[in-house]
This record gives sequence, structure tokens and C-alpha cells, in this order.
Amino acid sequence: MRRSLLALCLLPACTNNAATGWDDESFRSEAQSVVDRYAELVSAAYEKSSRGAEQMDSALQAFVAAPSAETLEATKTAWLGARDDYGLTEVFRFYNGPIDAAPDELEGRINAWPMDEAYIDYVEGEPDVGIVNDLAGYPQITRDVLIERNGAEGEDSISTGWHAIEFLLWART
Repeated sequence: MRRSLLALCLLPACTNNAATGWDDESFRSEAQSVVDRYAELVSAAYEKSSRGAEQMDSALQAFVAAPSAETLEATKTAWLGARDDYGLTEVFRFYNGPIDAAPDELEGRINAWPMDEAYIDYVEGEPDVGIVNDLAGYPQITRDVLIERNGAEGEDSISTGWHAIEFLLWART
């Protein structure tokens, strides 16, 4: 393991050097092994996150179909698990990973923050605010409406993603 980490750290700094004991071929091979393993770990993390999101979606669908204390708690539990799985992928964002890449730039729909909760629904002292309460403007709240409105009025006008779901699940309980 130490040799693998050394290969990755030294990749831009050295090639054939008697002091390191690496020749060009073994160095490239070891570095490629490190890169390949990293790619496997990234892929596995995104796959796990995707499965968690699918489980959360199923729980959300069940809650919407039959709202109850039980389906709300199941949805909260699913959200917590899926959010933990997603959190493990956030480190991969530092190099313009798949959720940041154009043309979709999904991160803004998945994990945008900060958010103005009043943009979605009422908050204390403001009972008539938010997309939910604007029946004239949004007689039906659909997936397309939420995506279109996400970020439409500024950086904190968030209507999709982890934080919007979190607000709707926990704000009233």
C-alpha cells in the first residue's frame, strides 16, 4: 500500500531515479494500479448512492400514495440512509466529477445549498409563501415545475434535492 501511495504522490515528480528504486515501467504500472483502484472506488460509491436514492424515491412514492405517521417515518429513515451514501460521493466533486459536468450540472438539482425554505412552503410568520401555496402560479406541482423553478430567483431559491426534501420531511414534525 505504501508503494502505491508513493507512486501516486510521486507521479508528476520523478520517473527513472536510482534513489527511489523505481524504473519507468514499474512506476507507470504501480501508478496505473492506484488510478484503477481509485476509479473502482468512485464508481462503487456512486452506485451505492444511486441505489440509496432509488430506495428513498420508493419510500417517498409510498408516503405520497398513503400519507401516515408510518410512511413518514419510513421516508425519513430512507432519506437518512440515502443522504449518508450520497455524502460519501461529495469528495469527488473537487475535480468536476460527473454531477458537476456540463451539460446537466446535476449538483445544483441534487445538493444546492443554502436554501430559502420560504421559497418552497410556508415558514413561521409567513403562512402564504412558497411554491406550495401559490395555487394560481402552480395549480399542479410537477417534476418539470420543480426543476424549472430550482434556482430561478437566485442561488437560494432551491426547490429540488436533498435539502428541499429534508425541509419538507422534518420542518413540520
